[in-house]
Amino acid sequence: MDERSFWTAVALLSAEELDAAVTTLTAELSGRPINEITAFADHLAVVLHAIDTPAHASFVPDDAEAFLAARCAVVAAGRETYLRVLGDPPAIAAFARPGAEWLLAVPANAFERATGLAWTHEPPVAVETGSNPLWSPITADDTDEETWLTYGGGLHTVLGTRPAYDATMQVLIAAVDADPRWRRWWSPAGLHTLDLAPLWSDGDAPGVTVRRGAQRVVVDAIMDPRGFARTDRAFLRELARSDLLTMLESVRAALDLGPLPPLPRVPDLPDMPDSFAPGQELPRVDPDDVVRFAEEVGGVDLEELRPVLHMLATDPPL
Repeated sequence: MDERSFWTAVALLSAEELDAAVTTLTAELSGRPINEITAFADHLAVVLHAIDTPAHASFVPDDAEAFLAARCAVVAAGRETYLRVLGDPPAIAAFARPGAEWLLAVPANAFERATGLAWTHEPPVAVETGSNPLWSPITADDTDEETWLTYGGGLHTVLGTRPAYDATMQVLIAAVDADPRWRRWWSPAGLHTLDLAPLWSDGDAPGVTVRRGAQRVVVDAIMDPRGFARTDRAFLRELARSDLLTMLESVRAALDLGPLPPLPRVPDLPDMPDSFAPGQELPRVDPDDVVRFAEEVGGVDLEELRPVLHMLATDPPL
């Protein structure tokens, strides 16, 4: 099941009343091969995870369950509505109502109807409120006992992002973190956490520095930002995979770890609106806004931002 098939299946939900729609979608999925049922669950998790952000949650009152229900309602409304809400967080307010969380049970019910077996499949990312890394910027005080791989994106989050790149990277990071093969690969390092901290800068030569501390390893990677001038989503998704492997390979060499396991397979992510139009330069950013952003995120040495602030005084050569 690819992205188009996923949204085609979801479209069944808008054709009937709620109860009948649930029955129709469950029956439709139960007649498909097992791998398509699990793929539906994977796609559903990815799209719910992508709108699990503090920006979206701020427009949904009440609690974590209400926000999850609102996200489910957005997905149930179809692809066009989903993409609009993805790029416009305030639009989620119109979906802040209970009842749509039933969508989460559809693949499990379809699987059990088709096989008579219990549903044990786990999608590559979690859907619970707060699962998206955007809720927890990485700082030196991060001591999550369950997570060994963390990701703190750099300057591009201020300048304007390519959602296809960011979402792919976040899903890959979550999948690698949960993958037993990668946990075994990391275990000989004897350290708690591996922090990936890429910075997209045209003021420094691209390169990767691996810093080892008492409990963690921090990867400071200067990435070439010119790839963000591309709007080809397939290219940006592959760029995310390539950048991740570049950082992990540097860690392998620095710590003398074993060969890198293959990256987990993750479903194709939905097409997402770009934050600036094709052919445009990156939008001008006030250096004071960068400082405020760094202070809000925390864990950033403002002195190290001086080259970045200087770079923002000139036009980015993209």
